[in-house]
This record gives sequence, C-alpha cells and structure tokens, in this order.
Amino acid sequence: MKATCINGSARNNGSCAHLIESFISGIKSKNKNAEVVQYCVGDADLHFCKGCKKCYIDGECVQNDDVKKIVGDILTSDIVLIAAPSYWADVPAQLKTLFDRTTPYGDTNPKRILKAEKSIKGIAIAVRAGMREQENELILNAIEHYFGHLGIETIKRISITQTDTLNDLLENHADEIKQIYELGKSLP
Repeated sequence: MKATCINGSARNNGSCAHLIESFISGIKSKNKNAEVVQYCVGDADLHFCKGCKKCYIDGECVQNDDVKKIVGDILTSDIVLIAAPSYWADVPAQLKTLFDRTTPYGDTNPKRILKAEKSIKGIAIAVRAGMREQENELILNAIEHYFGHLGIETIKRISITQTDTLNDLLENHADEIKQIYELGKSLP
C-alpha cells in the first residue's frame, strides 16, 4: 500500500502537518511496510504555470521543478491525502500552483503521458481559523475538483474550524485528530 500526503500549507510544522502525521501514524500502526510519501508545498520547488500550453502538444511541462515527481507519486498511490489551511477562504497559493501545474497530467489534456494505472482514493482536509463551514467547503471542493481531474475518488472530506494555531488544534480538536488517525489505521 502506498500513500501520498500533501501538506497544502506554506508551513511544514503547523496544523496540517500535525494532521498528516496523525494519518501516517495510523497507517504505520497497522502496516509497518506501507510506503508513505509526504510533501509540503511550502518546501517544494514549484514554479507558476506560464500558460504556454506546450503540455497540450507533448504532454510535458516546459518547466523542470518538483511537480512531475509529486504528481508521479500521486498517480502511483493507493490513497492520497491533501490537507490545506484557509487563506482568504481558498487554498494557499503554493497548493494552487501545484494544482495549476498538474495540467499536463489531468484528464483535460489529451496528450498526457502520466495517468493513474489503478483506482486511487482521496481524502480532503480543510483547516481554518474562523467558524464558518462555508469557507472550508470551498477548499474541500477545490481539492475534490483536483482529485477528479486525476481520476481520484474522494472518499472522505474533513472540515476543521476555529483552528488558528497548532495549539488550537491540539486543545480543541482531539476527536478530529483521532478520526484522522483511525482513518489511516483503517486502510488495507
């Protein structure tokens, strides 16, 4: 079993990172041999899409950064988890850059050369400081939309509100952290 976890935050040590670690702990508690790949978009080398459309000609992007490696891991996984904080009721720019740069490998590109060879399941997590669920719904919808273009079936959407800091998460969301741990543990 292979899992790819993407921290959609600019920070590699906040709430999204903690939730991903909980998920990975759940996986490893049951399956010590599971392959788990983890990325933080804030640490990745991601360049903005140039809109040149060369990928529609040969299925490749003209840029050479971490995108092809990340997408390669996504498309060879059994499960993909993306956790993103709310930046003005949307995904952070770093995660949006990954989404945009996946155009060469999405189902709208007839020349794509990388695609999933098996069924992949997806988990979307949104975390925000405020109370309004509607803003997290926008983020969850963006992640699910991304999954859809890669042929990934979303099996779980988790919304966590009132979480501005990691301490907020730890002090007020033990049930959600446990739910994410158990979700990892329930995988084959």
